[in-house]
Amino acid sequence: MVLGGGILVTALTSDVDEVSEPGIRLVPATETTTDGRVVTVNQPYLPAACGSWTGGEQSGLSKVERDILPQDTQGARRLYRHESGKQLYCSIVLAGRDVTSIHRPEMCLPAQGWKIESEYVEQVPITSAKKGKLDVMRMNTVREREVAPGQRMRLHGVFAYWFVGKDRVTPHHLERIFWTTKDRVLHGTNHRWAYILIHTIIDPAEQHRAPQASADEAMDVVAGFIRDLYPELMVN
Repeated sequence: MVLGGGILVTALTSDVDEVSEPGIRLVPATETTTDGRVVTVNQPYLPAACGSWTGGEQSGLSKVERDILPQDTQGARRLYRHESGKQLYCSIVLAGRDVTSIHRPEMCLPAQGWKIESEYVEQVPITSAKKGKLDVMRMNTVREREVAPGQRMRLHGVFAYWFVGKDRVTPHHLERIFWTTKDRVLHGTNHRWAYILIHTIIDPAEQHRAPQASADEAMDVVAGFIRDLYPELMVN
């Protein structure tokens, strides 16, 4: 165990010259660096429209994230609205040479007030995906929000995420780490992993009716969006 841990630490902290191409589409974009310079970068692609969904203005990483994450980390975010009125949020974080750009949402969601009630892999049928399906990690969550002085409301949400490397896709953080370690040790190559997260909040009126049923319906909405997004996002 000690030897294995030493190999893992060495693999993840040693410098690697070769960096793989990302497994998702990139588009040119301008951004302002921490020292005020405007530069052109290749940013993760999120379509302005996706199936019956219309995206809001795209944003990148926040200043706080830029101050914390490695300098070559890239990101893209949009809020999407369906023609039926439903909404969801999609975020992509793309690592550069440094493997510390990507982390599991289980680490940051509690800090945002979300409690993870359950977590498991769910399959989304997608014709263009390998084996005709995409495995995503689903999390059913809850948080309390103050809606008026002395009055709080429980909000339920569904998160779904997965990781994309060059020719590799997984919903499992440990599998991503295994592939990262293997390729750095055996091939001297570092994957530019992308972390894709989709989140929707369940209508409070629906969650009171039947909590699990409303969570499953919310996941159906998320899965439908993923089916529309996947072919737009992935590099062929």
